[in-house]
Order: sequence, then structure tokens, then C-alpha cells
Amino acid sequence: MTVPIERSFGGLTVFAVAVAAVCIFVPGAGAAPHVVGYERFHSDEATAEGGAILFSELGCAACHGASAAVVPRQGPRLIDLSQRIERDWLIGFLKDPSSAREGSTMPQMLHGVSNSEVEAVVAYLGSLGKKTKLKPGRHANAERGSALYHEKGCLACHAPTPDFRSPHGDGESLTPALAIAHPDFREKTSLEALAAFLSDTSTYRPDGRMPHFQMDAQEAFDIAAHLIDFQGSDPRELKGVAQWPDSEASLIKQGKETVTRLNCAACHELPGIASNEIVPLPESPTLAGGHCLSEDARPGLPRYELTGGQRESLKLFLSSERSKEDIDGKLTLAAMNCYACHDREGVGGPLHDTDPFFIGDESLGDSGRLPPPLTGIGHKLQADSMKLLFEGSDESRVRPYLNTQMPSYPAHAEALTQWLQAVDAKPEAEELVIRPDDIESGRKLLGIHGGTNCITCHHWGEQRSLGIPALDISSLDARIRPSWFREYLLNPASYRPGTLMPPLWPGGQSTVPDVLEGDTERQIASIWAFIKDGQGIPEGFPERSGGQFELVPEDRPIIQRTFFKETGTKAILVGFPGRIHLAFDGSSGRPSLVWRGRFFDAYDTWFTRGAPFEKPLSEEVYPFDEGGTESRFLGYQIDQSGAPTFLLERNGGKVTDSYRVEEGVLIRTLTWAEGGEPEVAHPAGAVVETARSGRTLTLTYSWK
Repeated sequence: MTVPIERSFGGLTVFAVAVAAVCIFVPGAGAAPHVVGYERFHSDEATAEGGAILFSELGCAACHGASAAVVPRQGPRLIDLSQRIERDWLIGFLKDPSSAREGSTMPQMLHGVSNSEVEAVVAYLGSLGKKTKLKPGRHANAERGSALYHEKGCLACHAPTPDFRSPHGDGESLTPALAIAHPDFREKTSLEALAAFLSDTSTYRPDGRMPHFQMDAQEAFDIAAHLIDFQGSDPRELKGVAQWPDSEASLIKQGKETVTRLNCAACHELPGIASNEIVPLPESPTLAGGHCLSEDARPGLPRYELTGGQRESLKLFLSSERSKEDIDGKLTLAAMNCYACHDREGVGGPLHDTDPFFIGDESLGDSGRLPPPLTGIGHKLQADSMKLLFEGSDESRVRPYLNTQMPSYPAHAEALTQWLQAVDAKPEAEELVIRPDDIESGRKLLGIHGGTNCITCHHWGEQRSLGIPALDISSLDARIRPSWFREYLLNPASYRPGTLMPPLWPGGQSTVPDVLEGDTERQIASIWAFIKDGQGIPEGFPERSGGQFELVPEDRPIIQRTFFKETGTKAILVGFPGRIHLAFDGSSGRPSLVWRGRFFDAYDTWFTRGAPFEKPLSEEVYPFDEGGTESRFLGYQIDQSGAPTFLLERNGGKVTDSYRVEEGVLIRTLTWAEGGEPEVAHPAGAVVETARSGRTLTLTYSWK
């Protein structure tokens, strides 16, 4: 039975619940909650600022308000748990969150609650959602998933796995002290459920503390295979989440009543349950006498296992003059752990232990592997561009040379944009004075013939840079503010110390005195004017008309290695005289694209240092479907006609995969030494004719 008890402490009156039952769950001492923004910047000494971060990230503000974090802390959406989470794991987590995931910020809500009532809560939670059927994957590669996990950005918040080797370090020697611990994924969930979560993180974690990374279904399955340590290749070999037992309506109703009484809706979105009204904090609260942050929190209130420093920081925050606005950005950036990747005004950025895992194009120095600073970001980016960035729009991704991916925050794109624009507003910034007659001078200054040589490093639309592959500057006017552009060109190092970008106007003086009479302001304005309204390209790009670098297969196939879109960094292109061409992925040991028409322009592959991702010289492109067994690529052989045979290893057995073109069709022949017939993917839109003979499979692809 439950009996409401009115209690007063520190000027607050709350209703706790005394529970009388035969079997009552009483947790032991758990690990303290782990809040990275607090641990990194405030754990050495108790501060009100550290308390403000804890107040936000421990969910205190959900019941009491008064958080200045722009994106409020929110619990995960509790939908389709019976399809995604193992029931026994959930019971253990609800009883003692830190025992299921070390450092969990979820408080103990069920302390002093009977085991039967815990069962009722789980029955209610299992009834939520639409019972969405998870789609099992057909293939998973834990090794590739490990590479993605360690390079995509996961390592900014989580620890590396001990057996991983990066170009600059390994998981055995580097263990980030601030890493957020993983639960035991095999105990908690299934491979397909974890992949579904990774594919659509913002649906399940709407507050962005676990951010959303853009990834396709295969990437999600590969990362899930790594996290769950699945060493096979077919995810269907693993069982899904064990089926939950059916629950009676009366038990579900009891669980809903318990969840309502405990005010779980303050943190979680629960259908038909409204959160209690905000309980304002008194001017001088105390943490003694049964408060939810005291050491003897009463049943019915959240219970936290705080460290002494965390408790003291919260006291300092609660007794301070609490602002409801994050006026300088520090609280929100620490709460959301943006500092794990970015520095802002010299604060944050990768740690000593995580820095080696940020990789990219090192010809650009640290700018080619580390995410950009957030210093003045609201002044730098235009509002529309910033919103697209937070939404995860493809057009906002302007640094393809960074392996680390900027995650998206689609539910909060508008709020984050408005906030940063306000925080970094700089109305005093000096604007550029644009003179239409100076546009052609901007073309010259961008080029290499008497200019500032910008195109030596920077791409210009489809034109690749002449040297290192810095970002495309042809569309800067759509992304950044002209006043920020002016400030940056005058002193690049003030924004990013150590940048390879040279000071072309040192001390405000032009290094090109022959253009616009050496007038610094006019020169910078003319460059901006050409970026915005100029026609054509800057001076100095080599003439590429006439197709002198186009590869045209005439008498025999042409094989070219390159970086290729939809294929990757280990693409092998095969151009056939019959105007049917193939891209083969040497990383996965599978074909990726077929196209018809012209083959390939090799200019960028041969003459630029940037190794850009190329594409077919045709719009008639047919990608292979996601089926097919991934293989270990062992190389290739070329027959007398010049056609390739790719040598593969699948499940320990040898397989060959050869291609040739005859009379307008692509003929593919696979042979295998042992086992069953390999699973094969086919190009989109193809009419497939199949012939089998022993351990040989011949496929003929044609298109209408």
C-alpha cells in the first residue's frame, strides 16, 4: 500500500510516498552520475557554474525550472521498449541505473518501491509505442564498424576499444578519463535494435545529448556489430530482443498510476500523462531533511548518489543569483558536450587522449582533421546556413576532408540558431563596402596571376584547388557574413591559431600593391563581390576543355584507381570499349556502380593533391543493391583482353568475380572453391539472365 506524506524542508513542501510492502527494493550505494561538462571544467573545485551544469543535466530543472541551458535536458522517448530493450535489463536499470550503465544521470526513482510495483511499471512501459517491427539487416561488418566508430566522432564522448589502432594511437594506451561509459549492449538490446537506434537517434534521444549522426543503414549495422561484438557477417544469425510476456490491463494500469505519481513525465514524453507543475525553488534552499539531493532522499523523490564536490556545487548554484539565460554560451556548450570537439575562445576542444582519433587530410595541418572553433560562430555564420547545419543538411557539410562528422540536432535547430546569433551578435562589426566596378579585381586577387593565390589551396565549385584541398570558397556568400569574412582575412590566426591560412594583409597592409592601388578594404570587398556576383572562375585554373584528360576505352578495358562517390577511397574503375563501365569497392570486395556512356575524366585524380571523390561521366548510373556478401579483397588479375577478375575471400573460401562486356551487355562470372553459392547483389534496373554450372555462376546484365 502507498500512503502520501506531506513533508517540508528548506521552505519547500513536497508530497513523498511511504511504501508498505513485504518485498521492498532497497538499492545499495551506486556510482555518482557522470556529467562530462561538469567533470571536465568544474570537478576540481566546487563552483556555482558547475552546479548550474549539474542542475540542468541531472534533470533538476525538469521539476523546478531555472535552467539556463538552451536545449533542456530530457529523458529518452520510451517507445517500443519491448522490441528494443531486454526486459530483465530494464528492470535492473530502473532499480539501480548506475549498475546497468556506470555514471548514468538517471536518478533512482523506485527506491522503496515494492518489486511488484516495479513489475507494473515495466508492464506499462512495455505497452508504449506502436510495436514497430525492426528490419533485420542482411550483412554486418564489425571491423568496418570499428573504423567508423573511432573516426566518425563517437570517440569525442566515448572510450576507444582496446584493440583499435589509429594512425596516431591505440585504445590500449589511450583511455579518455571523461569517456561516457557504454552499457553491456548484449545484455541490453539486439543488433538490429541498436542499428535502428543509431540510424534514427534523434527520435529516441530528442534532447541531443546523444546527438544524431547521418549514416546509412549499412553503416548503422556495422557500428552496431562493433559495439555488440558480433564477429559474424549475417545479423540474422543473432536472436532479437526476447519476447516480453503479455501483461494484464490491470497491471499496466497500476504501472501507469505509479509513473504518474512519480512524475516521470517531467523528463519523459508519456502519452496521456502531464507533468506536475513546476515547483519553484526557494531563495535559500537547503539540501538537508529528505530533499531529493540530500543523502537520505525519501521515497517518491529522485535519489542521486552525488560526490561531495557535486553536492557542494549544487549548493553554490542554488544559493546564487540564478540567471535564466546562457548569455555567453558556456553552460549550454558544456551541458551538450560541444566542447568535446570544438574550442571556443580557448576553452574546450579535443582532449590529449582523444586528439589522436581526430583524423582527416593532414596536408591541411590541424585544420584538416579537427573541427573548427566555435569562437564567434553566431557572428560568422548566417542564420539560414547555421540552421541547415543543425538540421544536418547535406549542403551544410563543407569540409569533406574531416573524418569526424558534425552531428545534427534537427529538433533544436531553430532554438540553437537564434540563441547563438544573439549570443555572438556583433553590431559594431565593420561592413564591407561593395563597389560593382571592382568585381573583376576580385577575380584577379583570387587567382594565381598577380593575385593572392587563393585557388592554390581552395576549391572553386567543380574546379579543384591546385594544391592542398581546402574548402570550397565559391559559395561563401551563402554561408558566412561579409563582416566576419573581412575580420578573418585581416587576421586568420585570431580565429584559429596555427592555421595554414597566411595573413595576406599583415597589419592591414596589402601584399598585392598593383591591384586597386593596394587598398586593403577595396581588395577584400572585391573578393567578396566576385564570390557573390562574379561570373566565371578565378584566373589560373588550367584549361580543361577538349577532354584531353578523359579516358576513352577503345580497343581494351581501362582500369583506374581513384576516390569515387558511392564507392569510397578504394575504388577500382573499369571502363569497357562497349560503353558499359564498372566501379568496384576494394574495401568491401563488392561492385558498387555500373554506368553507361562516357567513362571517366582523370584530371583531378592525376594532377591534384586533394584526391577528390570523382563521379562517372554519365547520368545513366545504376548502383548495386545492398544485398550481396561482403568479402575480403585479395587483389585482381587481368586476362589477355584486359578484363579484370577480382580475387576475394568469403567466409574463409576463395571466390573470383570477373567482368566483360559483349554486344552491349555486361557479363559477370563468379566461381567459388567450396560451400554454397555466394549471395549476389545486382545493379538497379538491370534485366538479369542467370546460368549455373557446378561452382560457376554467370550473370548477364542488360538494360532496355
